[in-house]
Amino acid sequence: MRATGADELVRYDGPVQGTSRLAAADVLLGGRTVHRGERVTVLFQAANRDPAHFEHPDRLVLDRSPNRHLGYGWGTHACLGTTVAQRVLTALLDALADHPGLLHPAGPARRRNTATMRAFDQLPVTLQP
Repeated sequence: MRATGADELVRYDGPVQGTSRLAAADVLLGGRTVHRGERVTVLFQAANRDPAHFEHPDRLVLDRSPNRHLGYGWGTHACLGTTVAQRVLTALLDALADHPGLLHPAGPARRRNTATMRAFDQLPVTLQP
């Protein structure tokens, strides 16, 4: 479950919320024509909460399978560091599962105020073996 948990964490609250792209061709989208060359913003996190694709999309389900999320992008726009990121997150989850009670909150978390990246400015914790 730790490997599926890593993927679910990225789907549920991934760091990349969206990105901008140029339309490669004219396309009708939501009743509006997006013309070739126009800039569009693709919201990965909106896709990762699509109820047509994910049962209970607003729940964190650590053993969710299959889990074809867009947390690392997709296709030619996939993140090159996906494999490393997955392994690091899985190793962290393994360590935390093997040592329950290791991390403790040490103050309020504060997120960065950005539109397309989701990260913490502060996430204070203490380690207590």
